[in-house]
Amino acid sequence: MGKVGTGWSRTISSQIRKQIDTVVSPKSQLTKPIKKPKATWVEPKFFAELEYRDITSEGLLRASAFKGLIRT
Repeated sequence: MGKVGTGWSRTISSQIRKQIDTVVSPKSQLTKPIKKPKATWVEPKFFAELEYRDITSEGLLRASAFKGLIRT
């Protein structure tokens, strides 16, 4: 639904990558196939917590901010 405008950094990205590496899957869990040869598929164990003001007519988040990653 777009990109976050704030709350994301290289440090956060590195921390998230370490967490995601613990749930790597050998294949996609999606019901509709997507061809992404360089993709790293993971088990759906996390939720990104975001804050946003609105959703645009194109279905994108407006004024979005990353608040954290939550493991289920």
